[in-house]
Amino acid sequence: MKNLAGFSLLLAATLLSGCSSLDKNGFLEGRTATEEKANVKHERPEQKEELASFEPDTLYDLMVAELGGQGKRYDLALGNYLKQAHKTQDKGIAKRAYQISHSMGARQATLDAALLWAKLDPQNPTAIQVSAVELFRAGKLDEAVEQMKLMLALQGDASFDYLASSAIELSQEDREQLLKTFDGLLKNYPDHQSLTWGKATLLFPQERYEEAMKLCDRLLSKDSGYVKGVILKGRLLNKLGRGAEAEKMLDNAVKKHPARPRLRLLYARVLVHLEKLAEAREQFQLLLQQSPHDVEILLSLALIALENDMSSEAERYFNSLLVLGKKKNTAYYYLGRIAEKKGDFATAKKNFLKVMPGKEFMTSRVSLVQVLLRQGKTAEARKQLEEDRSRYPVYAVQLYLLETEILVGIDEYDNAIKVFSEAISRNPKSSSLLYGRAMVYEKVGRIADLEKDLRAIIKVQPENAAALNALGYTLADRTKRYQEALELIEKAYEIDKD
Repeated sequence: MKNLAGFSLLLAATLLSGCSSLDKNGFLEGRTATEEKANVKHERPEQKEELASFEPDTLYDLMVAELGGQGKRYDLALGNYLKQAHKTQDKGIAKRAYQISHSMGARQATLDAALLWAKLDPQNPTAIQVSAVELFRAGKLDEAVEQMKLMLALQGDASFDYLASSAIELSQEDREQLLKTFDGLLKNYPDHQSLTWGKATLLFPQERYEEAMKLCDRLLSKDSGYVKGVILKGRLLNKLGRGAEAEKMLDNAVKKHPARPRLRLLYARVLVHLEKLAEAREQFQLLLQQSPHDVEILLSLALIALENDMSSEAERYFNSLLVLGKKKNTAYYYLGRIAEKKGDFATAKKNFLKVMPGKEFMTSRVSLVQVLLRQGKTAEARKQLEEDRSRYPVYAVQLYLLETEILVGIDEYDNAIKVFSEAISRNPKSSSLLYGRAMVYEKVGRIADLEKDLRAIIKVQPENAAALNALGYTLADRTKRYQEALELIEKAYEIDKD
């Protein structure tokens, strides 16, 4: 019992002194990523940490929360901390509740805790900052800006840059509103660095590049070493087709700031854009030395090596991604491509089949089919597509289309129609399948059946320019219904003049 009492006292001391412990997974850490990005003074060394005095029930809940965190019962930890933050109105507990909810990605709880923390600690810039960010994420733009104004009043160093860089999540209308807010604040703080940068950043997705460039130039004229300004200007120069200028500026900046990875990364990407792949590869390799397990850098190096016909090097990087357990679909797809190029069809097939549902899934299946057809294995290709349809029904329509493409390619039109009909019976609303079958009907002269399928599409999608055009063209080419054909084609052209 004595040991248990000692443990309880130790845990209580931790809780009373601001709850700053860490577990091995980084749970309940001292700062969240949002706090780190706030770029404000988080601790005020001249002030000692205040000690709170809690009632037994509160202390018990907090102890249970800490033990829950250690046992990965994060829901229990969060529930207890939020409950006690509201009950005690203690700013330390509110801060901890914010950190837990943020680490869990619990959006509503994070907002709740952040607002409570800011309310209980109104002179703490960090609390105000994170509450602004969470309000922003919740779409409460006006309230977020009000919190940022409080930041300006507190210390004149509010990090509007993070708010602006996150605006990509907003609608066009909300971005415009935020831009107007930044304009209003700049009237009172015309030389504020993060406000100026924030406005330039908001102009970027609006494609108002020249305006943003003027703001960047103004920032850099006052502080040529402002790396965020250099990075934004580099991106702007690249967008404006002034890649050579971007290259020169970023080359100088990288030499001055060799340890800034984002700067070097942009430089490498500009070099790729300029098709200077050898130079880009050198920069990516330097980045990899700084961050040997950075997934994006490994992937960039792999793709550059592949582009330069350096298959062995590319293979090494893709295998590194597999070891890290990252970008596995991409790695397997390109490893399949490399094996295919070497003529190692068995390894190519093996890698393509390891690509799971995602962005590369269908491209992997197209490549697999091509590998099998090159070996004359048409039946195996069709069987594989049938198995994939059963295993991954969300891709059924695309896989049916791929199979019918195989059949049309070897002039097996009747079989293609048969597969299309089976697919349509299972996916009757698919315009792609109806259109595909119509095109095969045209090849075998079944014009009435073609018209039936295309009109079925047009009935549901009267603005489908492809179906209108195909029907109009076929009527003009294969019948004498010229006036009807003309009307269909004119309508298609009005919908899509390209």
